[in-house]
Amino acid sequence: MVGGADIWVAGHLPEGAPRDAITLHNDLVCHLGASEVDTAFASAQEEWGIIVLAGTGSFVHGRTPDGRDLHFGGRGPILDDYGSAYAVGLLGLRAAFASHWTEARRTSLAEAIPRALDVASLDGVFDRVYIKGITRRKIAALAKTVDAEARAGDRISIDCLHRAADELAELAVDLINELGLADRSFPAIRIGGVARHSRIWWDRVCHHLSKVAPGVRPVIPPVLPAVGAALLALRQIGVAWTADVIARTRETASRHASDGF
Repeated sequence: MVGGADIWVAGHLPEGAPRDAITLHNDLVCHLGASEVDTAFASAQEEWGIIVLAGTGSFVHGRTPDGRDLHFGGRGPILDDYGSAYAVGLLGLRAAFASHWTEARRTSLAEAIPRALDVASLDGVFDRVYIKGITRRKIAALAKTVDAEARAGDRISIDCLHRAADELAELAVDLINELGLADRSFPAIRIGGVARHSRIWWDRVCHHLSKVAPGVRPVIPPVLPAVGAALLALRQIGVAWTADVIARTRETASRHASDGF
C-alpha cells in the first residue's frame, strides 16, 4: 500500500472529530483530499467538462482541458441554490396555495403536497410551514412530488420544473461562455436527485445548453459521487479505472446505498 496505509479515506473532511481521528491513526489511515467537484468528475470517469448539480442545493462547475476551473452557486437557498430541489419544492408550495385563485392556476399540487406532508389540507401545510417550522430538507423533498405530478401531466408542475431548470441552466450557459467551451465537445455531468431523476427538469437544462454549445454531451454517471471518491483513492494506489473495476465498485455500492430521488 502507498504510505503503508491499510485504509484509505477519500473526500473532503471538515475540521473536528473525523479529521482528528485520521490524524491520530495516520499509520493505518491515509486521507486523500477530494472536493465535491473532484468526486463528481470521477463518478463519470471524466477529467473535464461541466457539472450540473441539483440536489437539496445546487451549483454548476466547469473545468477546461488545461485545468482552469470556474464555479457558480452552492451557497445555500437564500443566496444562490438556483434550480435545486429546494427551489422546485418552494415553487410547488407556492403553486399549491395559488391553485384556488383562478382556473388557469389550478394544479393537482393542491392535493398532492398535503399528502406528501401527511396533513389533511393546505391549512395543515400552512401550519407545518409557519407554526411547526418546516425544514429545508422537507421542502426539498417536495421536488419529488412536483416531478410526479408533472409526469402525470399537470401543467403547473411542469412549469415549476421548467422555471427551476431555466435558472440553473442560465448559470451553466454563463459558465460555458466564460470558459470558452461553446465550440468544444464536452460532457455535462448530472449530479444530485433532481438532475439525475427528473427527466423534465434535465431535458429543459439540456435544451438551453445545446443552444449555446451544440457539442455538449449529457452524461449520467454510472456511479454516485461517493463511489467517485473511492475511485480516486483506487487510482492513487495504482488501480486503473477499467470496465471491470467500475462494474465491481458499482455492484458493491448498490448493496449499501440507493440512488433515490
